[in-house]
Amino acid sequence: PYLSIDISGGPDAPFYPVTYVDQTPVDLLTTSDYRLSTILLRRIPKGTFMMGSPEDETGRYDDNRETEHEVTLTQDYYMAVFEVTQRQWELTMGDNPSIHTESGATRPVDSVSWDAARGGAWPPTTNNQRPATGSFVQVLRSKAALPFDLPTDAQWEYACRAGTTRAYNDYTKNNGQGADCTVPEDARDPALDLLARYAHNGGSTGYHVPVGSYASNAFGLYDMHGNMYEWCLDRHQTDLGSAPATDPKGPDTGTLRVIRSGGFTNYARVCRSANRYGVPITGLADRGFRLALPGVEDLPVLHLTFNEGTGTTARDSSGNGHDGALGSGPVWAAGVHGGALSFDGVDDHVSTTSQPHLS
Repeated sequence: PYLSIDISGGPDAPFYPVTYVDQTPVDLLTTSDYRLSTILLRRIPKGTFMMGSPEDETGRYDDNRETEHEVTLTQDYYMAVFEVTQRQWELTMGDNPSIHTESGATRPVDSVSWDAARGGAWPPTTNNQRPATGSFVQVLRSKAALPFDLPTDAQWEYACRAGTTRAYNDYTKNNGQGADCTVPEDARDPALDLLARYAHNGGSTGYHVPVGSYASNAFGLYDMHGNMYEWCLDRHQTDLGSAPATDPKGPDTGTLRVIRSGGFTNYARVCRSANRYGVPITGLADRGFRLALPGVEDLPVLHLTFNEGTGTTARDSSGNGHDGALGSGPVWAAGVHGGALSFDGVDDHVSTTSQPHLS
């Protein structure tokens, strides 16, 4: 249920190999590879959940930002196991925008704006949902040939909860329902200490910690509480209402974007699963992000057949009938272990019956 992106070739690599893995890597936490040169994402199963929080949840804000409502996500998607680290950013982008760089290779990249992480058009317009040129997401898309993105607000909360219904995603508590927030304001919360870096276990006098320093949730995702605020795709809408929603994408207009998780300087209540903020898109010291890969079931799996780089047949091996042909532009590049397509990110594409421009 995992997908890994090998970015060890660095910012000058023409492409990043992608591998699908059936089992949790046995060396996930014993080696730094998955926090340095490989980005690992976990497949999240589609489903229905209650987004928001009940009115009696301790720590809940009373400004309607957490109105409880049923949300259905109709497709599986992938969510990164860890927040993007400083080394992963460096290998992809060639620089490091972080303020807190001390021993920072496996710490989350910080001071990242929404535009630097993703930018571009969202929600999708008729012909445009592409990220901004030169953003992390765009660069990764161009080299891994998959439509990586930020998660939506709903995808983020669903992945954070991982089946839990209480304030924190500690699935070992309350018969799998999660743990309750026990403090309404400025105080240490023992229930959060095992899950997150936050103000009262070192964050207020220090800063973020290496990703994966605390316990994971039931999906095997780390730091979904605390450590760094994480950008989502959605523009912010304070009250999402109580009506059921399916695959919500947020409002079409607005200047604020959603951040989740809570940061290393925040109170425990800020780090609850349901809490959400709308903020300007600037990059601050507690702003980071994690990757997602949406719409897994709609991705046409293609087996591209070539005749020493001159063939143009695109044959779908998924059984979904997405056969097609290469558009003009892609370049066949020979490699040590075979060949690969090289896309310059401008207008190169594969045309299939269901995806006229699969870039």
